[in-house]
Amino acid sequence: MILLQDVPDGYEYCFAGNGKCPKASSCLRAIAAQLLSESEDPQPQSVRAVNPFYVGSLSGSSTCARYRSNEQLHYARGMTRLFDEVPAKLLSTVRHRVMGCFSCERYYYHCRKGERPISPEEQQRIARVFKAVGISTKPKFDRYEYAVAW
Repeated sequence: MILLQDVPDGYEYCFAGNGKCPKASSCLRAIAAQLLSESEDPQPQSVRAVNPFYVGSLSGSSTCARYRSNEQLHYARGMTRLFDEVPAKLLSTVRHRVMGCFSCERYYYHCRKGERPISPEEQQRIARVFKAVGISTKPKFDRYEYAVAW
């Protein structure tokens, strides 16, 4: 269950609603907007929002570029034991290739310590690195969790 306090600061809301958008019931932006409008807490002075006229202009077959699924994804956290099964002669190569699986080196270090979740796509890239160098075992992360991709 998604709560209003789970919505990140500065998140983009969509107030188009079910009347204009067939995917509103599964869109995080629409769910966040509904939670905000139903909240009894003091309302913010301003919010970032998708233009409802944009949503209304989409044809039935068009997909909304602002859509965010409320499906929970399987994230990993921590890589402190990731290289335990890697042979010593491959360790440097594998570590550098795994670093390349992230958009910046800082993300690698935050993920290694478990401070940042490792997305399913990043997990797949790491698994491909292992496979490419001939390591038959799957990468093992410290723990796993389910969360929505805001």
